[in-house]
Amino acid sequence: MRRPLGLALFFACLAAGCGGGGGDRLSQEEFRQQANAICEKYDKKIQALGSPQSPADIPAYVQKGIPLLRQGIAELRALNPPADVEDDYNRMMDATAKAIPAAEKLADAAEKNDAAAVQDAIKEGQQADDASDELAAKLKLDRCAAE
Repeated sequence: MRRPLGLALFFACLAAGCGGGGGDRLSQEEFRQQANAICEKYDKKIQALGSPQSPADIPAYVQKGIPLLRQGIAELRALNPPADVEDDYNRMMDATAKAIPAAEKLADAAEKNDAAAVQDAIKEGQQADDASDELAAKLKLDRCAAE
């Protein structure tokens, strides 16, 4: 499921989320079901963007992908997870949020044709993705972890 140039790592980490505001907390099953549904919905939207075929395609791809990432994160933030998983869920959100500036750096570096900066941005995004995936797996959010 990884796209060329490691770009998908920025968007595959829709696994993240954090506890919502007040109101009733979701049960473990409701939480997993709703979070997985959100992740699956946005993964499909990201996949529909296709893949950049060259470094020149990256800025436009990122410009289309970041709003989807933000929307997915907002939907995940609206969930009110069980109290016993809230800390891990918040850490997932922190990791996912790091993907946005990494993607922006990637687009900027690609636009400038700066290969070293592209690699640095990919590494930064991969670290965010890995952290998010690890927590998603721990929380049994299978649709939220990269395959």
